[in-house]
Amino acid sequence: MRQFLKDICKINGVICKEDVPLAPLTTMRVGGKAKIFITPNTVDALEKLLRFFYRHQISYKVLGNGSNLIVEDEGVGVVLSLSHLNGICRTGYDNVYVEAGCSLSGFLRWCIDNGYTGMEPLAGIPGSFGGAVFMNAGANGVSIGDFVKELFVTTAAGSTWLETGKDIFNYRTSAIPKDGLVSAVRLRIRENDNVKHSQDRLGRQRALALSKSYLVRDNIRQFMRKRLSSQPLGQASAGCVFKNPLPGCSAWSLIAACSLQGFRMGDAQVSPKHANFIVNLGHASSHDVLSLIGLIKKRVWENTGVVLKEEVVVWHHEKEFW
Repeated sequence: MRQFLKDICKINGVICKEDVPLAPLTTMRVGGKAKIFITPNTVDALEKLLRFFYRHQISYKVLGNGSNLIVEDEGVGVVLSLSHLNGICRTGYDNVYVEAGCSLSGFLRWCIDNGYTGMEPLAGIPGSFGGAVFMNAGANGVSIGDFVKELFVTTAAGSTWLETGKDIFNYRTSAIPKDGLVSAVRLRIRENDNVKHSQDRLGRQRALALSKSYLVRDNIRQFMRKRLSSQPLGQASAGCVFKNPLPGCSAWSLIAACSLQGFRMGDAQVSPKHANFIVNLGHASSHDVLSLIGLIKKRVWENTGVVLKEEVVVWHHEKEFW
């Protein structure tokens, strides 16, 4: 362990800590510690880290904004945080560069400041940009992947730009190479004031468009009011727990039909406000949350014949991680 830490600390642009509590770094506020917590400050440092991990066959997990995540109480091994890779800048006449560690809310503030419309329907999604792209987060009929022009994928062999195609993004998932991390993206921009939530004839490729800052701000406020009225945003949660099983068939309606709204295990509760949210009432453990997820899946299957699939990611305890 000591030699491992010494070797990591030799990499320029890397911050390395031991036994870091992960519960405060997740929106669910549950889970144990990361034995090793590593934060690269640059893409170059990230490349060197991934080469080190590959050479020594070290497994690791990547932490974004912790918004779609449940960490087991016993903790995990090596965690890589991209929080310091959070830059945003316009890099050409038709694209904007966003690093993976930038929060989605931070990007929307940038859109207000610079007058770009199109992504306001995603307001209120609490994740990092990289995490949102990886799971193709979406709301109100808009998915983040539809705005992505190129992915900057970092592996142990280096980093490269990949153009996105129709097979990269699907409903709440992506086909990003398993051996790589999305360290940044380029989003489309269209210089047309009349293009709002612009899309091509296939209905897939959306783009940001120029607008007035106050209009972008008002749109964001409108979508936030809608979220606040229907979701428990003031409570600790991991967001929507399950994917919608079929078009026109929502997970929340199936859960509500099983009379599970308000049901709790320990301090984990199915939100009375939105049945596809599990909220932490204050002292929930990951065991409480995972047990409640299992019960929900069992009840829905028994009552409807539908198998719910988790949208949240679960980090299981690792006894050995290298």
